[in-house]
Amino acid sequence: MSDAKLEAYFFTALLLITLVLVGFLFYPFLGSLALAVVLASLVAPFYSKVHLRIRNENLAALLVTFIVTLAIILPAIGIFFLLLDEVRTLTQQLTTQSLTQLPSILVILQAKLVEVLPMLGSVNITELLLGSFQKFGQNLGGIITSTTGLVFRFFIALIALFYFIKDGKRFLQEIVMLSPLQDSEDDAIFKKLNTVAHSLIRGTLVVATIQGLLTGLGFLIFGVPNPVLWGSLAAVSALVPTLGTGIILLPAIIYLFATGSVAAGVGLTAWGILVVGLLDNVLGPRLIGGRSKIHPLFVLLSVLGGLAMFGISGFLLGPLLLGFLVALSEIYKVKINEIHKRSI
Repeated sequence: MSDAKLEAYFFTALLLITLVLVGFLFYPFLGSLALAVVLASLVAPFYSKVHLRIRNENLAALLVTFIVTLAIILPAIGIFFLLLDEVRTLTQQLTTQSLTQLPSILVILQAKLVEVLPMLGSVNITELLLGSFQKFGQNLGGIITSTTGLVFRFFIALIALFYFIKDGKRFLQEIVMLSPLQDSEDDAIFKKLNTVAHSLIRGTLVVATIQGLLTGLGFLIFGVPNPVLWGSLAAVSALVPTLGTGIILLPAIIYLFATGSVAAGVGLTAWGILVVGLLDNVLGPRLIGGRSKIHPLFVLLSVLGGLAMFGISGFLLGPLLLGFLVALSEIYKVKINEIHKRSI
């Protein structure tokens, strides 16, 4: 082996080892960086308009970061802490079985179900659901409380957001320069990734998040306990094809009717149909537009897999990885077609 080849192999190995080590350093902040990248991408057009009026890019980026903080990040932190409080309370209730109303509610629900399906009479639904709720509360509590240093991570996200807004284009140029691919191929990958990511984030995750917020608001208005918790779960269930938020809304409606709150049950039903249900049909197409649309099944799996692998930050990291795969796949299809045309 020549000295030149040995030097090249050694340098490549050293580069890969260093890259892996730096990756471990950055790993705790993946969620913060993912949030910053997504927000910076979404507000890029707004930053361009602000920069036209405020020529100093530092001041323009700082103003946009401040607006995003007030409009998105601070409310998200507030909702998160409300969710954390509800999960802790529910987990304590479920683990100590200090529930007062739930067993009676389940007995009522079982009686109603047996009227419709008599074969369920031999099944102790109360025990079955209580056991399920206990495991659910313990697991969800573990997921939420595992995100230690939440305020610190959001602080890192704010710093990263400022620099991604101001220097995002420069970062991309550096990546293009370091990439062994042709610049045209790098540009095509970034454009496709931007298209897919916007479709995924704006047209799917944003709509699901708004549906979750509206579901939680409906629960609060019509007296369903733990509205923040169930609204958060509704945001995830909104990604389920066909069923959507109905997975969370339907049991809540049954709960209201079974406990005698008929007016609230009717109100929540109307809220679910007229407000939450129509949102996806009205807002979704406007946000997606003509962009690439990813099948909702894969979006759901990417969110659930991301949550399982990365914790709360996986809500963004999972779909972003999926979007990157889809972008690369579409570029790959174009390349394969070009190769086939040349070979003919």
